[in-house]
Amino acid sequence: MVGTTVEVKPYVLDNQMCDECQGARCGGKFAPFFCANVACLQYYCEQCWVQIHSRNGREYHKPLVKEGAERPRPALYRW
Repeated sequence: MVGTTVEVKPYVLDNQMCDECQGARCGGKFAPFFCANVACLQYYCEQCWVQIHSRNGREYHKPLVKEGAERPRPALYRW
């Protein structure tokens, strides 16, 4: 019997609002980050990513960013 491992990554959709603030903390801009960790599975704006992922146990989650998206300043994050 041959074992096969399949890695499934979520498709990062365009034009998604932040699941935490619904655009209230980011001036209605679309959320650039998706956290694929099973504890999250949400889209986040920059402000909410920093707030949520500074908590114990979440500080090492890595955001998925759609290819070609403008990436925010990496100095704000500990990934």
